[in-house]
Amino acid sequence: MPWEKTYDEATVLEAAMIAFWTHGYQGTSVADLVAATGLNRGSLYAGFGNKRALFLRALRYYDQTYRSGMLDQFREGREGKEAILTIFETVARGDARMPGGCLMVQTAMELSPHDPEIATIVEGSMAEVEAFFVTCLSQGDTPPPNAVEIAKVLQGLMIGILVMTRTNRDSPSVPAMLGQVRNLLG
Repeated sequence: MPWEKTYDEATVLEAAMIAFWTHGYQGTSVADLVAATGLNRGSLYAGFGNKRALFLRALRYYDQTYRSGMLDQFREGREGKEAILTIFETVARGDARMPGGCLMVQTAMELSPHDPEIATIVEGSMAEVEAFFVTCLSQGDTPPPNAVEIAKVLQGLMIGILVMTRTNRDSPSVPAMLGQVRNLLG
């Protein structure tokens, strides 16, 4: 009798994503994934292939659900600069239910230098964030002529805040970085 899937794929991807986000790719074992997802090894392999394939699916799920979903959520009903500032403030506060930081940034540091496929995913995701900043900066009566440059600086500040909050949610560097965001947004 052929194998039949008896689980909700999104639920499994969410659980795997949180495991990878919490421990990193190298720090997450197949046993950790079995514990996190509630599936046995056979079901994980049958449904998702190997650990790397599951990680790629979880990373894409993260990008679509968290990165893209968050940007869409903050764009609704807000002017460009207000949307940017709201995103930064939300990221700086963090969510106690989540591991902290950003799975994409964590992956950039851990795997991108050694894996071209993952580097492409990470670069694409970060380019989307930068494009979001450019779009937001270009809204309003007097868009800055250097919106692309400002967006690149905002991207760097966002990555910095994500790294700092991953390390220490109460880092004294975060308010200073938020101050710089406010200065850039005028």
